[in-house]
Amino acid sequence: MADRSPRLVNDASPSPSPSPSVRRIVGTLARLAVWIATAAMGALAITQAFGVTGIPVVFVLQALTPFLLAPAIPLATIAALAGWHRMALVNVGVAAALLWLSAPLAIHDQPVPATAGATSVTVAHANTYYRTDRPELAAATLLALDVDVLAITEYSWQFGHAFDEAGGAQRYPYEAVRSPGDRNGIALFSRYPIVDSIITPIGQAMAIDATVVVDGSPLRLVVVHPLPGTNTASLDTWERDLRAIDDAVDPDPATILFGDFNATRWHPAFRDLLDEGWLDVHESLGRGWSMSWPTDVVGPPFVRIDHALLGEDVSVGRVRDLDVPGSDHRAFVIDVALPAAG
Repeated sequence: MADRSPRLVNDASPSPSPSPSVRRIVGTLARLAVWIATAAMGALAITQAFGVTGIPVVFVLQALTPFLLAPAIPLATIAALAGWHRMALVNVGVAAALLWLSAPLAIHDQPVPATAGATSVTVAHANTYYRTDRPELAAATLLALDVDVLAITEYSWQFGHAFDEAGGAQRYPYEAVRSPGDRNGIALFSRYPIVDSIITPIGQAMAIDATVVVDGSPLRLVVVHPLPGTNTASLDTWERDLRAIDDAVDPDPATILFGDFNATRWHPAFRDLLDEGWLDVHESLGRGWSMSWPTDVVGPPFVRIDHALLGEDVSVGRVRDLDVPGSDHRAFVIDVALPAAG
């Protein structure tokens, strides 16, 4: 009798492997993509090496330098393993540039130790956004800090009204204020006497240059706000403003230069300013990787453009950052000390 049981027939045939020509195309495209990424990172590293910004797109890319150059490290490894020696060498150079730029965040001057009998002062800065829709909350948040000196950039009449209504005028009897209704609004409030102050552009950036007397010790406070380079003309103005600040303000013994610089450590013009002898508060306290902008997007802020720079006789013990309702910047508070008067 015939065997009628079913038989299993394997009709599956092995899937064809990619042909050599396909593999070559894929490999060529992969290598091209890596070369394009390498060339872009190399170009950015060159702008840093020569200290040029030039055009707005470079201004933006330089602000993001650590994120944009970091891929050079794995790409150097991949290229070396693939035998792409020239590509590996270029990526090693880019990685070295990143390490050179980042080194000051790890190897930096330490804060000046406070001397015996030093006078302590708390100083804060906040960009409150000139079109804020929550001036009352912003005013309450900043008054709750109970600092001795408060500087505001993008100061608006809406914030000023809310600040006064919340008791700011009583808390701070001394002030220097300018509110033109745009991003150039600027203000300084102090518990201590302001013995000298001027509100004037440094370059084209509005600034306050004031001296307060703290228990007999003078402290120069320079609040600045150079506007960002959003096009070629404004970028040129921004660079000239940073140079003007560099020329106008020296790191004299008892000086704090602070505000919204619209600049990161990764911008050559700002590094030139730091190289004049200023101590960056966040960096000196190991907070150089902290970020202050923007706070009005999904995710954490990704650049620091708000800075406090100290002269040689000002010591700093602590810095803290905080969110301000209605603003796209984080504010900061620093605890500093001045040599005793005498």
